[in-house]
Amino acid sequence: MNKRVSELYQAMLEEVHGQLKTAESLFLRMSDLVLELMHSESPPEAKIRELRKLDQQHRELLSEIMRELSLIYPGRIELYPPAEGGFLKNLERRNAQSEELERIVKTLQKEHGVLKEKLLQDKEKKRRVEMENMDCKTEFERNFNEAERFCKRPNILVAGYTGCGKTSLIRTILGSEIVPAEGVGNSRPCRIEFDCYENEEIRLWDSRGLELGEKEADFREQMREFVAERQDDTNVEEHIHLVWYLIQGNGARVTDCDLALLREIFTPDNVIAVLSKKDITRPAQAEAIRKVLLDAGIPKERIVEVSDAEGGGTGCHELVARSLQMLPEAYRDAFLAAQQIDREAKAAKLAEKNETARTIINDAAQEAAQVAEVPVEHSENSPLIPIGIAMAAHLASLYGLRERKLHDEAVEFVKSVFAASPETVPWYESSAVIGAEAARRLVETLGNWFHNNFEAYALAKIKGLPKPSIGFDLELFKEFYQLSKRRMKMKPNILVCGKTGVGKTSLIQAVTHRGVVPDSAIGDGKPLTVGFQVYETEIANFVDSEGMNPGTQTVDEYADFILDELLTRLDADSEERLIHNIWYCIDGSGARIQDTDAKLIKTFSDKVILVVTKCELMRKEQVESMMNTLLDLIDRDRIVLVSAENRTGLKQLIAKAESMSEAAMGHAAEELDAFRKRWDDYYANMRRVWTESVSSEADSYINWAAGRAAAIALVPLPLADVAPLIANEVYMLYKLAELYGIAADNTVITMLLGCAGGSIAGKVGASFLPFLKVPIAAAVTYGVGKAAKAYFESDMTMNEEELRREFLAGEREAKKKDWKQSDR
Repeated sequence: MNKRVSELYQAMLEEVHGQLKTAESLFLRMSDLVLELMHSESPPEAKIRELRKLDQQHRELLSEIMRELSLIYPGRIELYPPAEGGFLKNLERRNAQSEELERIVKTLQKEHGVLKEKLLQDKEKKRRVEMENMDCKTEFERNFNEAERFCKRPNILVAGYTGCGKTSLIRTILGSEIVPAEGVGNSRPCRIEFDCYENEEIRLWDSRGLELGEKEADFREQMREFVAERQDDTNVEEHIHLVWYLIQGNGARVTDCDLALLREIFTPDNVIAVLSKKDITRPAQAEAIRKVLLDAGIPKERIVEVSDAEGGGTGCHELVARSLQMLPEAYRDAFLAAQQIDREAKAAKLAEKNETARTIINDAAQEAAQVAEVPVEHSENSPLIPIGIAMAAHLASLYGLRERKLHDEAVEFVKSVFAASPETVPWYESSAVIGAEAARRLVETLGNWFHNNFEAYALAKIKGLPKPSIGFDLELFKEFYQLSKRRMKMKPNILVCGKTGVGKTSLIQAVTHRGVVPDSAIGDGKPLTVGFQVYETEIANFVDSEGMNPGTQTVDEYADFILDELLTRLDADSEERLIHNIWYCIDGSGARIQDTDAKLIKTFSDKVILVVTKCELMRKEQVESMMNTLLDLIDRDRIVLVSAENRTGLKQLIAKAESMSEAAMGHAAEELDAFRKRWDDYYANMRRVWTESVSSEADSYINWAAGRAAAIALVPLPLADVAPLIANEVYMLYKLAELYGIAADNTVITMLLGCAGGSIAGKVGASFLPFLKVPIAAAVTYGVGKAAKAYFESDMTMNEEELRREFLAGEREAKKKDWKQSDR
């Protein structure tokens, strides 16, 4: 059985086993009801209906399990068909059927487990042999170089006439270390006409300028030969990736040689025309040079005026920013690390690497857990060592730690962690082996240790501070591990409740990783959750509750059902079992708040987040009506509109849940920091996907509304289009709010419309000519939409001035579009 088939087989068995557990819960619930009814002189009709409903669910679930099991079990399944003797007799027979099915599942799991364990043991043996023959330092460098392929060193050619300030500009932007103070005298010559300056992050070619007495034709030919030699190399890493061509600003002229080089020899897409010595160049001189370059076809954004350090370094930030945009993506990180002008950009880029670092660490931790499915014994040749080495190498590459001495020290540190005597370290706990969960935790902690130290080292380098010592100290790491282990226990419990059919289980599935909530747990129009079902993740436990059925339960009965669970957890005298926040779900497609909802919201008000589900099915009028009611019950910042189907509003929901969980748990600052990090790690990719999806859909709504405004503005009657235009904007704003999970009402809508100063009526009303009204109407609607999008993305924190700027920027952008064409 190959690995893929084996995994699918195991997954099917686990799915069937979960269904049998659900069947057992249904059976126990029915047994309790039967006992209750037997001791009742006049059985309540509601209880009888509930029993019939559970009975139907139980029968249907067993039939489904039988069908699925028959596909993978080759033997005979003993059947217990219905028999005469009434309800209790058949209930007993169905329970016997469940026990028979569970016996078969356990048999298959045992057989599969033996096969799986043998495969894992063979893999572990192979890894040990590989580890014994491995040179760990060579393995580190191999992984490091592999990771470096995504952070390549750029080649930049700096060319121009003699005296235009090439070497001074290089020293200003890239620092004095790369070019000695004596200039070309100490550089490493590569050819007689060009000097090469390089370090681990960048390589610069400094062309010898055109000297007096030299022929321009000879100079051009030498430049053409050099560029052709580089670009014809089969290795793209030897190519020239960017050219800074300097023209002396105070010279006030562009020669034919300059233009020939810019247009004929350099690749137009990778050259920046740099007007040097800006500090001593008059505006008229710079303008004259710009005009010649623009007439020659050089785009205006590729003409930059600069001065060197002695001239104040003006324009160098712009040159760095433009260079970053024009360099191929694989070379940008290295250039940013090499330049010395924009340290804020370097620090910001460093912060952006956190998500990549988390991915590296999580992937390594998961691989470690797979390797340790058959527990790994303590050994100097532990199969976990290559995983730790690869992870450390990738993190070192990410943060630009290229010193070979650091690499060697990292290798020895990794080996010391996994080879440490079991009696002296906390990760072996009670035995000299590491299982899957312990291996995952150890590698994750080791990755966080490297991440923290490497990031601090890189940040000190950016700020020009003394480089801190990398913490390759086993004793310090032991303390870090113990602290991390304590922090990992901090995990909120989130109770999800509401009426039957509001989409509670679907919501939990939408905010957790694939596989946490199986598709079989979601009812197809029929409720499946009985009692409470806990779905555990690394960052939270989601407690899915049985839904309230208004036909069989009163509000007080359902409230007691939820409160009993809260009190049971409270009485357990364990902080880890407490409920830290409640998501009370209301079906948005129902479009109204019932008295039962209002009572339950008030009952749980202290810890509740009100989640309006299925908001994709709500009309504008329904949103308005529901918000007016909800805002009388609960604060706006505790309401979220979501669509589990379209993945909208989920980012806002988990942000509110994180904040409320922190407040409810009230742990020490360092534990809260660890919780935030784990929460961010868990949701990093999901947040990105949600953000991109919602942003794209928001842009579609804005473009649609602007196009619709253009069509409305074609109405020839004066002022007849103003009311429809405003209604169009209002509809757009409600849809945007819904996308971002925002509980918008008339106050919010009016404020957003006001960001344009009421200009839709004023501007359109002032123009009676359709050909003028169309672009005005479209631009104003587009501007309002862009401002609203930015406002909702900021979680409604932008002020009026910021909103106004967003509106004006959107309006300017819209005026460049042909709305009549787009409308057709």
